Amino acid sequence: MDNIPNETEAAEVAATVDDLERGLAQIPLSKAINKIDDWKRKIEQTEREDLRPIAAGLGELHQSLVGEAINGARIGAILVRLGEQTEAAEVSEATTGDTTEDLERSLKRLGSLLRHAGGAIGGATADATTDETAEA
Repeated sequence: MDNIPNETEAAEVAATVDDLERGLAQIPLSKAINKIDDWKRKIEQTEREDLRPIAAGLGELHQSLVGEAINGARIGAILVRLGEQTEAAEVSEATTGDTTEDLERSLKRLGSLLRHAGGAIGGATADATTDETAEA
């Protein structure tokens, strides 16, 4: 069984955090989908049952982004759920020392960014729907 995250994954988490800190609108859709697929594959390779819901959520996010009708509220809800799950994820016991602390901080930050991005997307979609309804 492959145990992640480790030093390599810690760097990849940091890169994902950097991308999200720049804002979702700054990430090209193709890059986002590739990153989603990469993380899903890595998580599935760990064979860690506790991470399966995150992998499933990433698959759901992928499908939501490539479908014909992109639903912002649905994507927002998925991001919020993934953020909560990421914040709650435990670092592999195979990871030790400073890497563990750095990785835990990075995962918490990643989870927070996902939750906030999801809330913003869901809120923006809800606001737009409310505005359209009010104008009708």
